[in-house]
Amino acid sequence: MAKETVLVFIITVLMILPGTVFSQSMIQTTQRIIVIDPGHGGPYSGLATSGGVQEKTIALKLAMKTAQNLETRYNVILTRIKDTNISQQERMFIANKNLAEFFLSIHLHNSKEPSSFFFYFDPPEPDTEEIPASENTWKSQPLFHQPESKQAVNSFLSIFSAHKKTNYFFSKGAPIILLEGATMPAILIEPLSISILPHNPDEMNIILDEYAVLIAKSIDLYFEKK
Repeated sequence: MAKETVLVFIITVLMILPGTVFSQSMIQTTQRIIVIDPGHGGPYSGLATSGGVQEKTIALKLAMKTAQNLETRYNVILTRIKDTNISQQERMFIANKNLAEFFLSIHLHNSKEPSSFFFYFDPPEPDTEEIPASENTWKSQPLFHQPESKQAVNSFLSIFSAHKKTNYFFSKGAPIILLEGATMPAILIEPLSISILPHNPDEMNIILDEYAVLIAKSIDLYFEKK
């Protein structure tokens, strides 16, 4: 398939049957396939700035800017390109169906300090209840790729710490439902705090542009080290 821009590809797919991207055939490409997931959407707005801008809107802008930084080197799929509600299972299904080599979910946090958080999947402590075999198989999928997911997190830490020397950085494993069932390295990031974003749209865009470049560089570094 000829190389298309990320936005043209996703818009074409979604216009055929909005909300049922999963019915489309797997994309054919010689480039690495990356799925970027803008957090929240639809009625799930997430956090909000003091000026009322919602996390779902900022996450989408940041995801699209990141995709634009990556599209010359990768085939990038966005789980959503507008304010729509997609279940966590559907988001991961998009990545699995297209045999993505990396899944990235973008969110924001609300810390008052300039900081970034990077998460990979780590299962919760086992309880005494017996887990059905089918469910156990689904939830164990990301464990096969946990070492690579940790490597991805380390790549993000390397890039962000080199460019944001006054920020705090945190990385850890967590039982994140969104990452369950991933058949590829998958992480969730909260690269910046919504509480420190300026009200001015132009100033906010400058900050998002900067973070989009850092995210793209982090992904490049991860694949360079593989």
